[in-house]
Order: sequence, then structure tokens, then C-alpha cells
Amino acid sequence: MSNSYILAMYDIRGKQDYIYRSSRIKEIVGGSYIIKDCFDDFLFPAAREASEEELGSGQGKGIFSYRRTGDTGEPAEFTPENFADRIRRGYIGEVIYDGGGNFFVLYRDREIYREVNRRFYHRLLDGTYSLRVLTTCIDEVHFDDYRYDQRSLYEKHRRREQRESMTGPVNTLPVVQTDYGTSMPLEALQRIGERMEKVSYESKKKYEKYEKVKKDSRSYEIQIQMEGSEILDKLITEKGEESLLAVVYIDGNSMGARVESCLKQLRTADGEEDRSYVSCVRALRKFSDEIQEHYIDRRIQDVDALLEQKENGRRRFVVYAGDEVTFICNARNAYDVAVEYLTRLAEEAPEGQPRTSCAGIAIFHSHAPFREAYRIAEECCESGKKLMKAEGIENASLIDFHYCQGAFGTSLEEIRRAEDTEQSSRPWFVNCYEDGREITDDFPVKGVCVSSRIVEMMREMLSRAGRSNIKNLALSAKRSRAEFKSEVERIRAHQQEKQIDFTLGGRLDDEMQRKLIYDMVLVYDLWFDDTNVKESTKEGGEQDERQRV
Repeated sequence: MSNSYILAMYDIRGKQDYIYRSSRIKEIVGGSYIIKDCFDDFLFPAAREASEEELGSGQGKGIFSYRRTGDTGEPAEFTPENFADRIRRGYIGEVIYDGGGNFFVLYRDREIYREVNRRFYHRLLDGTYSLRVLTTCIDEVHFDDYRYDQRSLYEKHRRREQRESMTGPVNTLPVVQTDYGTSMPLEALQRIGERMEKVSYESKKKYEKYEKVKKDSRSYEIQIQMEGSEILDKLITEKGEESLLAVVYIDGNSMGARVESCLKQLRTADGEEDRSYVSCVRALRKFSDEIQEHYIDRRIQDVDALLEQKENGRRRFVVYAGDEVTFICNARNAYDVAVEYLTRLAEEAPEGQPRTSCAGIAIFHSHAPFREAYRIAEECCESGKKLMKAEGIENASLIDFHYCQGAFGTSLEEIRRAEDTEQSSRPWFVNCYEDGREITDDFPVKGVCVSSRIVEMMREMLSRAGRSNIKNLALSAKRSRAEFKSEVERIRAHQQEKQIDFTLGGRLDDEMQRKLIYDMVLVYDLWFDDTNVKESTKEGGEQDERQRV
């Protein structure tokens, strides 16, 4: 069918860099909400303005969105007929799909597409200063073949990405004060804690967004985001004694492949592959809603339910969108919460369609730069995804962690190389699937990594060995294989009545024993010591109040 319609794709670029440019929690939350509301705050008003200028005030309706129908009585479903009718009634475009980091809009024609973008980018610069959004479009929309149009759009977008300009807004002159971390000019005063400080225009906008969102108490979703401790010191076990927090970063696996699978399964009444816009758009919207429900809404409830049972069970959600969740909690609770999230996610999956994510945990002192702790948590999460790719595993949930004790500014890989801990038992599997069925045996998965069940079995063996022996095991594991083996034999000989078996019934060879025990001892006092005996972790230095507010 011949038409002049334009299918456009909007892609927010450098999200993590924009959000985590600062270590201040309010700025981070404000930045995440700016991205979350980017199109609501900037694109829709721009489209409304453009349509009203063309059709007259009260006549132009801007872009129709199936997520913003409210009480208008508008049919939310996309069909070519509904779209044509909306154009006749004053709309200039319609949101085809909004989810999983994708934002597709079908425009009436190229001229209106250009006019909307001109206004949109002006608003974006004024409202965020440095957030980048790349847009790509194709002509000649084929309503009978959405997947063809989608593939064409993605290919064109990839070419545009390669030519994308990375130049930011004009920043400073030699006589202008600048932000130490971002080099942006300081141009506004902002209350931070108990005093007023100079901040950049970008930071000012993030603070403004934070305060605006915080005032909207009508939304339960916003209450969930804003609840929790605003000062990170409230999350720690005891200030001056154990000021340890954890960033937990969880990200869904293979979402692109899952979307493609979702579309491939569509069939017409006669059994042929259904590639029409009507069916594909309906399936994509349903898929997006399911991701929001199962990866975000229900999992947040699970996290809160578990933390209610924990000592110092406060948490601070920083980012949650699509299939990604980031929050801060007391370091002692991080492992249990991450395992709970991944376990519940898998339990709710339909038969033969596993839902999996990878989790990264960075343990850090409350005065350390949060931005760096987040980066380490993200790299821990990525290590699980890399293992899946290397071993050809399609569906699994894994956890990796790192205890940050300095060396900020370097990658996780470099840190582990310097510490001589590249060869470890991590990441740990929480679950793993083959041909849609979960692998339930307790042997190392694919012979390379252990499961959380094995971790729990080793926890029992370590508790039988006693704390003094645990420390010696870690030291010997660090020094050499021979010394570790000698230490294991010594413990067995002296505590035969406790039936200590670090092979776990032959499941682990000598090398895997050494790796696993060393990794577990790193966090034994935090996660695995049933007696909850606390080690003093006093540290000097003044708390960085600016980071925490």
C-alpha cells in the first residue's frame, strides 16, 4: 500500500554516562527520571506545538500514544484504519511501540517529522543540556510487513550511529568556573545538604526533576522510587564500625532475541507467518507490559518483602526501567536479595520460556564514590553475560560480586588481574536452562562455575570448620595450590567427628574447592556466617556528605 507515512525511531544515547556523571544520589535519580520522561516532557509538547501551529489552536492534537489515552475514549489498538482516522482528527503521528529502550513513532509525513524534531531538540537542550537522542526514519511504510520495516529502520540506524557526532554543547572559557568532575561551567546555586553550592546547568536540571517527581505522591510507582533512605549512612549497620553498603545491578538477558522470538511466533488464521503491523504491534506492546510486570513491579515487591525480614532492611532504588534494576542496600543483605530476585523471576516464567537476568554486586564503604561502585556492579553483571556467551548458554541467571577496597578508576578486569584473582569460582549460577528445562544437578554448570546450591553446601562445611580455620583456608588458597591442599588435610585430620568434606561428595575437584572457598571467605562475615559475628571495619577519613545527598 503506497503512502507518505514516516516510521521513526528515537534512541536515547549515553544513558549510563548521563545518569552517573555525578555521585550524588539525588542527581542520579533526577537524571534517571529525565531519561524515563524524556519523550513525555519534550517530544509530546513539541509535537502538540507543531500541530497547533499548522492546524490552529485547539485543532492540533500532537502525537497519539496508547499509553496516554486516559478518559478520552480513544481506541488504543493500532490499525491502519485507526491511524488514518486519527490523522483526520488532528493528530500528526502515533506511538507504535514504547518499551525496552525503543520508541517508534509513525508520522503523517516527512515535513511534520522534521518540524517536530526541530522543536524537540530545542526543548531537549533547554531541559537537559547534554542528553543526546538519535532519531532515524524510513519512508514508504508497509502495513502488511512490520518486520521488514523494522529491519530496514535498524539497518539505517546502525549506519547513523557510526556517523553520530559526539560533540557536546559549548562548555567553558578560561575565566569560567567549572565542575571538577564534568568540566561543565558552574552557573546556578543549588542547596546541597545544609549549604548552597554552585552547580552546572545539567546538575541543576537533575535536581529540579528530582524535586518535581518527589512531590508527585499520587503515583505508587513514584512512592516506591522515592521511598528509602536519602542519606546512605542510614543504610549501614553501624557508623564507624561497619559502614558497608552494596550496589545491586540486575539486567535481563537476551531481550533482543526474546523480542524477535515473540514476533516469529505470530501466525495468521491459515498458519502462515503474520508480519502485519496490527499483529506485531499488539505483540510488542503485550511483551513490554509483561517485562514491566515481571522484571520490575513484582520483583520490587519481592525485594521489599525479603528486606522486611532483615536487620536494617532499608533500600534505595536508584534506577528501574525495562528489564534493569539498580538499588543500594546494606551490604549484609545484598546476596540474599539478588538470589531472591533471580529465583522468583524464574519461578514465574511460563513453561519452556525461562526468564533470566544477571546480577552484579559491588560492596563499598558509604563514603566511597557511588559512581565507581555502580560501574563495578555493572561490570560484575556483565561478567555473567560474558560467561554465558563464551559457553554457549542461552538461558541462565548468574551473580558476580566485588568487594571494593580501593583501586577506583580501573576496570574490574584490571583489578582482578592486579589481585591475582582472575581465576575464580565466580560468577555463580542461580539457575540454568537447557532446551527449556532447568538443570537441577549440583555439579558445576558446564564444568566451569558453581551454582548457588553448591555455595550453600560449602557454607555448611565452612561453618563446621570454625572461624579460625576459615581464615587459614583463605590465606593458603591465596598462596598456592599445595599449601591449600595441606591446610584442607590438616582440618580434616583435626576435626574428623564433624565430617567436613570440601569436595561436597565429589562434586568439586581440588582447584574448584580452592577457588570457591577463597571467594566465599571474602564475604563470609557479611553473607555466610550464621553466627552473625561482626568484624570491626573501622576506617578513618571524613564522610563525604556531598555524595550522599
